Amino acid sequence: MRRHRSNDGRSGFFRAPMFMLCLSLLATAIFAGGPRAAAQEAQEEENYLHHTLSATILVADPERAGERLAEWAEEEGGYFLLKSTDRVLLRFPYRKMGELRSILEDIAEEVVDVSPQAVDLREQILGLRSKIRSREEILERNMSYIDEADVEGTLAIEREITQLLTEIEELKGRLRKLNVDRVLSRGDVALSFMQQTIPEDIPSSFGWINTLDFYAFMGGRY
Repeated sequence: MRRHRSNDGRSGFFRAPMFMLCLSLLATAIFAGGPRAAAQEAQEEENYLHHTLSATILVADPERAGERLAEWAEEEGGYFLLKSTDRVLLRFPYRKMGELRSILEDIAEEVVDVSPQAVDLREQILGLRSKIRSREEILERNMSYIDEADVEGTLAIEREITQLLTEIEELKGRLRKLNVDRVLSRGDVALSFMQQTIPEDIPSSFGWINTLDFYAFMGGRY
């Protein structure tokens, strides 16, 4: 086994195997997605759109309406990002968009506004996949060079490999975010309280009556 020597003359015998072990573990995580990842990617292939829905509804009980929306999202495999008495932010499976509109109509006294939108993520996703593949190819090639390099060359390759690993992880993080967006839609529901009380003052069609103090009038002051 060849010994690499560092600049201070010490053997790099122990450093090189440990470095290669770390690289092997990282490469395994990067190159091998496994059956679960393949199955998830196959499912995600069905949709490249990120669906969003903004709505404003009038409700008699905002707290209860918010609870109902949050419960529905969790029952369908999603979750809520925010839940208050005036707003609810939800993530839910994109196939459930029509069901959410039905839920809104069910819990609302009146649906004031519903605005669905969809953004095509295909170009961004395919671009990120291409960048990841190209960097993984460079990473694999650099790893094949390291056994043939001297100490100075090994250090240069180590730096390049570290930079490539950082770039790959960043790109994969962005890709994961887009894959979540294509699977889970986003709902933003504004809750307006519908007050069910009779107004204290009902104006009369006779202007002079509106100028009277009713209680003083009944007491005989007029």
